Amino acid sequence: MRRFRRNERGIALLVTLLVLVLIVALVYEVFRLGTRAAQTGAYARDSIRCALLAEGGIGAARVVLRMDARNNDYDTLDEIWSRPAPPIDLGDGTALVSVEDEERKININRLVLANGNAPDEQRLAVFRRLLDTLGIDSSLADAVVDWTDNDDTPRVGGAESAYYLGLPYPYRAKNDLFDTVEELRLVRGVTPEVLDKLRPYVTVHSSGKVNLNTAPREVLMSLSAGKDAADGGAIDAAAADAIIAYRRDHPFTKPEDIGNVTPSLGNLYRTTRLRDLVDVRSTAFHIRSTGDFGGTARTIDAIGIRSGNDIQWRFWRLE
Repeated sequence: MRRFRRNERGIALLVTLLVLVLIVALVYEVFRLGTRAAQTGAYARDSIRCALLAEGGIGAARVVLRMDARNNDYDTLDEIWSRPAPPIDLGDGTALVSVEDEERKININRLVLANGNAPDEQRLAVFRRLLDTLGIDSSLADAVVDWTDNDDTPRVGGAESAYYLGLPYPYRAKNDLFDTVEELRLVRGVTPEVLDKLRPYVTVHSSGKVNLNTAPREVLMSLSAGKDAADGGAIDAAAADAIIAYRRDHPFTKPEDIGNVTPSLGNLYRTTRLRDLVDVRSTAFHIRSTGDFGGTARTIDAIGIRSGNDIQWRFWRLE
């Protein structure tokens, strides 16, 4: 009997300990969930603040671009919008804003004529030259054209829906304009490495003309490509460097000012389609504004088109 009672007391003690363990575990779980909810709520609050700070930065960039439009009829790399800027203190946090004109790049949506039936051979030649300059297989140009033209007949180095439908994850060729530069990743031959090389030099939002005051060396070297450039000469590395050196102290106020750099560049402008491909003013701008509050950050990535004193947004993404 005594042994039975001792067993009962042992079982009761064991049950009591198990209950205590369960209570401690329950309290811990409630505390953990409460802490997570508080953290989530704090992050959501700070995230909203960051988004508002980023919008404030976008607003500041918009004001600067509108003011710049009143000052002159050309855009350079030595204007307020194009200079690196420190973070803007907006009271509760900061906004870091960068502005880059898209006219310094080659517009891949202009490689095909407006009717979509055929490529613009001059612009296609320019794009091929850019690919060569960057060390990328120039046959990629055919694949880019096939992605945007409105037929299903592949070019020599291109691809249409028949190719893409045979992939492990099939899809059709778009046969329309690119919406973003990142969409290039869907095009045959564009690997992540190729896209990284191309991204600084191509756009899908611009007038289609390259700003001589802001274009990088690689883009300048591509502009003299095309069958009519043989007699006019070429913009080689030395000529591109000469353009960049000249514009530092003497911004181009009109496209024909390129002839002030060297006589051969003046001849190239007068005798080839180069004059149809260049300008000195920018209308499309890529703006990134990052709002930061207490270690939390959100970024607005936007493309604005400047028309007169107005900015119209073509692309807007909150990251």
